[in-house]
Amino acid sequence: MRSRMIAIAAGFFVAAWQPQLIPIAYCICIALLTTLIACFIKTRMKVVFLCFIFAFLYSSIWSGWQLDHKLPDEFARSDWIVEGQVLGIPKQEGEVAKFRFRVDTLLPASNKSIESSKPIRLRHIQLAWYKANVEIKPEQRLHARVRLKPPHGMVNPHGFDYERWLFVRGIDATGYIKEVLSAEQQRSYLSVSSLREQLNHQISARHNDRSTIGLLQALITGDKTGLSKDDWALLRHSGTVHLAVISGLHISFIAFVGWWVGRLFGLMVLHKTYLMPYLFSIAFAGGYTLLAGAEIPTLRAFVMVLVLLLSGVQRWYIDHWTRWWLALVAVLLISPLAVSEVGFWLSFGAVALLIWLGQQQWRWHMALKLQLFILVGMLPLYLYFFGGFSLVAPFINIVAIPLVSLLVIVAFLNISFAAIYRPLLTDVEYWLADLFWSMVRLSADYEWSYIHVDGVSVLGLFFFAIAVTLMLLPVGLFPRVLIVFLSIPLLFGTHRFFESERYFTAIVFDVGQGQSVLIEVGEYRVLYDTGPSYRSGGDAFSRAVMPYFKHHRISKIDHLILSHDDNDHVGGWKSFGQHFKTDQVYSSFLKEDVSSHRCRQGESWEVDGVRFEFLWGGVGQNDNDRSCVLMVSDSQCSLLIPGDISKRIESRIIPYFEREIDWLVAAHHGSKSSTSRAFLRRIHPKTVLFSAGFANAFNHPHPDVIKTVSEYDADMFNTANQGAIRLNSYVEGGCQTRTMRTEEKRFWRSFNSL
Repeated sequence: MRSRMIAIAAGFFVAAWQPQLIPIAYCICIALLTTLIACFIKTRMKVVFLCFIFAFLYSSIWSGWQLDHKLPDEFARSDWIVEGQVLGIPKQEGEVAKFRFRVDTLLPASNKSIESSKPIRLRHIQLAWYKANVEIKPEQRLHARVRLKPPHGMVNPHGFDYERWLFVRGIDATGYIKEVLSAEQQRSYLSVSSLREQLNHQISARHNDRSTIGLLQALITGDKTGLSKDDWALLRHSGTVHLAVISGLHISFIAFVGWWVGRLFGLMVLHKTYLMPYLFSIAFAGGYTLLAGAEIPTLRAFVMVLVLLLSGVQRWYIDHWTRWWLALVAVLLISPLAVSEVGFWLSFGAVALLIWLGQQQWRWHMALKLQLFILVGMLPLYLYFFGGFSLVAPFINIVAIPLVSLLVIVAFLNISFAAIYRPLLTDVEYWLADLFWSMVRLSADYEWSYIHVDGVSVLGLFFFAIAVTLMLLPVGLFPRVLIVFLSIPLLFGTHRFFESERYFTAIVFDVGQGQSVLIEVGEYRVLYDTGPSYRSGGDAFSRAVMPYFKHHRISKIDHLILSHDDNDHVGGWKSFGQHFKTDQVYSSFLKEDVSSHRCRQGESWEVDGVRFEFLWGGVGQNDNDRSCVLMVSDSQCSLLIPGDISKRIESRIIPYFEREIDWLVAAHHGSKSSTSRAFLRRIHPKTVLFSAGFANAFNHPHPDVIKTVSEYDADMFNTANQGAIRLNSYVEGGCQTRTMRTEEKRFWRSFNSL
C-alpha cells in the first residue's frame, strides 16, 4: 500500500513541474493506452505504475481546468462591469484596500461585443481599491466597474513566483476598482468572514499594544496584517514564525483539546462511547480552520489531522508512516500543486521527524532533544527555502510552544466570556502575549541568534541532506566522519560560470514598470537603478533584485548608478541602502538621502578589459533628459543603458558612437518620445530590450517604437512578457541573450514575444 502512495506522490510531483501542460486529448489517449497495456502485464509493479499515471493525469487535468478559467491575455487592461461578493477579510496596505472577490456576473464595460478564443469564466479575482470612498466589509456585495488583467507576476532569478501563488489559489484575474456602482452589506449570522472581522475588532478594542493585537489576531482569525515587518524579523530570528502562523501545530493542539472535551462529554452523557472524542476533535479542528480563513496552508494542516482521526474512527490499525503517506496523498488530491508550496515541505517534513523520534523511548529530557532533532532534520529545508536558520529556536520553543498554546486557550475563553457577559481574561491575554514577545526580543537580539547561509548550491544541499540523515541515525551504523565530509560542499556558494575576466554579464531585472540592471565583471559589480516603490508599501528591489543578491552572497556593489530622480528608477534606493553597501554612487540629481557624485559626459573607467563610460548625464531641461547614459563594452559586445532620455538627447550623443551596439535598453521603457530612427540608424542595435510593466498604463513599449525597431531587424525582448533578461558577452562567436520565462518554463506562466 505504501509503495502505491509513493507512486501517487511522485506522479503529482512530476506533473507539477511540467513546462507545458499535456492537452486533454493526449491525457485521454495516455489513459486508454495505459489501461490497455495494464491488461497484458502481470507484475506486482503494475498497480504502482497505474497509480503514478493516475496522479500525473489527475494533476494535469486539474491544472488544465484551472487555466481554462484565467482571463485571456488579449484582455489585459480591459474594463468590465462585475457583480459579486467580497471574500475573506479585506487588507488595508497604506492607501490601498486589497481583497478577494467572487464573480457572479461579468459584462464588458463598453457596448462592444467581446470576442475571445475561449469562453471567459472568471470565478475569483484579486482586486485593489486606491483611496476607497466606501468601507469594504466581508461578505459585502459590490456592483463595480473594474479594470482587469490576467494573473501575472515578475519573474526573476531566485525570486518569488507570484503567478504560481495566484494559480494555486484559483485567482483568475487581478485588477483594481475604477468605480463602485452600488454596495450592499449582506446580513448573515452564519458568515464566518463577518465573525472573523468582529473578533478582530474585539481584540483591537481590548488591547492597546500593537504587537499583542497582531499576535492575537494571527492566532485566532489567521489575519497576519497586524504584524509589522519588524515583528516578522524578530519571529524569524528567534525561530518562532511557525507559532504566529496557524499551522499543523495549532490545528493539532485544538484537535487535542477537542479530544479531551469529547471524552469528558462522553463520560458524563453517553457513557464512554468511543466516537465522541473523535467527533469533538474533528469539530474543534474544523471550526478553527474555518475561523482562520480556511486558507490553503490551514486546510492542508486540517487534512493531515483529519486523516489521522478518521483512521481512528474507522478503526484502521495502520502504522504512523502509512497514515503520513495517506495524509500526503489526500492533500495532493485536494491541491495538486501543493508540492510547489514551501509550507507543504515544512509541514510534512516536521511531522516525519516527529514520527521518527516517536519510535524512540521517551524520557524526561526528550523535550530539548525533540527541538534539537527537528532543527537538525529541517536544516536542509531551512537552507534551501530561507537561506538561514535560528540557533536559539530549540531552546525558546520549549517554552514558547506551551506558552502560545495556553494563550490560544485563554483567548478563546475570553471570547466566550465576552459573548455571554464581558471579557474577564484580558489582562491574562496581555501578560501571556507580552511574555512571548519579551522572550522573542531577548533571543533575537543576539547577532548569532540567526545564521545566514545564502547561496547554497543544490548539489551542496543534496550532500548535506545525506549528512543530516546519517546524523539522525543511531550511533554505530555509519562512521561519523562521513558527516563532516558530506557537509563540506555546503560551505561553497553557487558556482557562477560567468566569472570570466575581460568579459561582462548583465541582468535586466523584471521590476514591473521601472528599471534595474546589474552588470558584473568577475567580482566587480555595477547596479544601474533600483526599480520602483509602491503606494501600498514595499518596493521592486526587495522583491525582484534582492533574492539574486542574497543567493549569490553579494553584500556590496562597487558602483551604484541612479539615472534620474523618478520613482520607477530610484524607488528602491532606501531598501538597497538598508541591506547593501556601495563604494561609489553616481546620479544626475542631488537628493538629501543620497550622497553621490554627478555623472558627467566623458567620465570613464575600466575593469579587467571592460570599459564603462558615461555618454551623457546631469544636463537637460528635465529629470528624464538629465539621465545618466551608460555604455558598457568589451572586445566582443557592447551594452547601452540610456535611462529615460528623449529623442532630443539621443541626437546629441549620436557623434560619440564609433561602432554598432549589441544590446540597447530602450530609453524610457519604449516610450514614443525616445528611440528615434536617426538614433537607431547610427547605433544599429542587434537586440533591443524593453524594461516595462505588464499591461502598464503608459502603453510601453509604444507600438510606433516596436514598428521602428523592427525596421532595423533588431531582436526585441520585453521583461513584462519574458521576465528577467540575461546578457552574456563571454560566449564564443557572439553575444548571448536569454530570458527567464524561456529558460524556466512553467505551465502556469504566460509567455508572449513582446
